[in-house]
Amino acid sequence: MDKTIKKEIIKNIICEIFDSVKVKKSVYMPVVDGLIMSSLRGVDSHGIRLIPHYVNGILSGRINSNPKFKMKTTSLTTGILDADNTFGITAGVKAMGSAIEMAKKNGTGIVVVKNSSHFGAAAIYGLMAAKENMIGYSFTNVDSLVVPYGGKKPFLGTNAFCFTAPVEGEEPFCLDMATTIMSLNKLMMYKRQNKELKLGLAVDKDGNETTDPNLATSLTHFGDYKGYGIALIVETMTSLLTGMPYGPYIPHMFPLDGQKRHLSHFFMAIDIKRFQPVKTYKKRMKQMIDELRLIPPMEGFKNVMVPGDPEKQTYKERIKNGIPLTNEIIEDFNKLLMATGIDISL
Repeated sequence: MDKTIKKEIIKNIICEIFDSVKVKKSVYMPVVDGLIMSSLRGVDSHGIRLIPHYVNGILSGRINSNPKFKMKTTSLTTGILDADNTFGITAGVKAMGSAIEMAKKNGTGIVVVKNSSHFGAAAIYGLMAAKENMIGYSFTNVDSLVVPYGGKKPFLGTNAFCFTAPVEGEEPFCLDMATTIMSLNKLMMYKRQNKELKLGLAVDKDGNETTDPNLATSLTHFGDYKGYGIALIVETMTSLLTGMPYGPYIPHMFPLDGQKRHLSHFFMAIDIKRFQPVKTYKKRMKQMIDELRLIPPMEGFKNVMVPGDPEKQTYKERIKNGIPLTNEIIEDFNKLLMATGIDISL
């Protein structure tokens, strides 16, 4: 990494960029907060590096900067949000907020989103629920990027899903993962850095495994048929519930053009106190994950972790020392700052 930047400084710069392209603060602030949180947690592929892409999405007409959200409540515990093709993060925060309110009143809340765009890291929304003493789920579909188990042609997307739960005395348990070992954004980072891939992560245009990021055209699911099966479940909970396009019928994230992507998401909040006292649940969660952490590690491992541990450690470091930036990210930001007429540089 070539430079670090404090959270407050990069937040001010990003807000100024969005102001310069005439996006309302109420529309862009969830995006700013979500991407900065992802970078602080070490999820750099879904962090502030996406700001130039999102801003160019506004300029190209792909992303609607002035959405008119339409929320249709279909029962006491379910609803559908039409995002009007705005930022997926803004829509996701709004949808999970509605799911949480439903769960507070009725025990469970489920909101699906249609006509959306890239929603960043799924943890953004799951953590919202966990911090309200609820269990949270968030899923999204994306364009056709992954070959199915046994196949040579991509069909489903990386189709991320997240599960979160509150824990006594520490940040929530958080499993946030794509159904591939590598995300598309991480592959794009490897291409920029010309960094060799591990075998088994991607295939070339002919469906053959490759370690060359520049030859990689599609990804592979984790766990063979298991990851493939989970990706298919995510698709049924997003596009098929919302009536939106799936897999090969979704416009690609790259190259960026003016096409609306019509992505769909799924959010659920479950009120723990409807099943167990929250204090008891959180205490037992803490006991269980601490017992896992105390298991003797295998050779080559420092210790046993549970999902979310690396992100918690990185957050503590970065909130103190700043977010590390690569030369590529600095270059992308400086180009954007120049293009938007902002007289500063990173």
